[in-house]
Amino acid sequence: MEAYSWFTRAKDDEGQEHHGAQIDLVLERRDHVTNLCEIKYSLNQYEIDKEYDMNLRNKIEAFRKSTGTRNTLQITMITTYGIKRNKYSNLIGSEVLLEDLFAEAE
Repeated sequence: MEAYSWFTRAKDDEGQEHHGAQIDLVLERRDHVTNLCEIKYSLNQYEIDKEYDMNLRNKIEAFRKSTGTRNTLQITMITTYGIKRNKYSNLIGSEVLLEDLFAEAE
């Protein structure tokens, strides 16, 4: 597995304008799935609204276009208390909560 952060600028090397994007953590797995991880701190469950949903969709498209990956792309949210379920939360493939990060191994 490879782990790294990723970004693309709003203009490419040829000066063509497009949406810039940044991904906090990318996990490329051997099973041809790439987790695009968003890390968000919130005092409560994190609520995805229409604007942030569009932002996530832009990140997926920019990553696919920039890298040329053929892997399955999955959004993973790393949050303090999880995601509040609503009509914009369906894009999230998996969640990692703060307590998951600090849980003792069994």
